[in-house]
Parts: sequence; C-alpha cells; structure tokens
Amino acid sequence: MTRVELTNNIAKALDTTQSEVEDYISTVLDCIKHGIVKDGKVTIRGFGRFITRDKVERAGRNPKTGEPAVITARRVVKFKAYNPFKQQVNQGDKAYGRSNN
Repeated sequence: MTRVELTNNIAKALDTTQSEVEDYISTVLDCIKHGIVKDGKVTIRGFGRFITRDKVERAGRNPKTGEPAVITARRVVKFKAYNPFKQQVNQGDKAYGRSNN
C-alpha cells in the first residue's frame, strides 16, 4: 500500500477530505521520525517498535567492480513487529493462499 492509497482509504473511512487526512498522516510520520531521532525508539502498542542500531565500520566489496571497500559506521532504523501483529500477518498469508517462502 502506498501513502496515496493509505490517504484515500482513511479519507473514505472517515468521510473527510484527502488533504485533511494527508495533514494528519504527515504529522504522525513527523512525530515518529522525531521520536526516533531524539530518543532512538518509538513504540506503538499493538503494532511494533522502531529502534535505532549502531553499525560499526567494516570491510566490504563494491558489487560492480569487486574491489574492496570500507563501509562506514552508521545508525540504522529497525522495526520489530509485536507478536499479535505478526500472528495477524501470518494468518492473512494462509487466508490468501500465500506462503512465507
């Protein structure tokens, strides 16, 4: 689902304008980004948690040329889904005939 599809679905469900919903979505995403940058984590109960992790500098390889390269140290954002959400995703896969492979 794209941001536009999300906006359209919420606007339809709440019987409001797409521009108003877009403002709300932007605000929510800005708050999540701010929380991740400021505190290093954002927890949304029943959904999951966004956390930052530090990655150390390491040796790597340029995939095009095969030459050795250094991958610099950096912070990354990871998402960990809560168990009820994970279970719902897995049940959805079975209901639609999809496998996890």
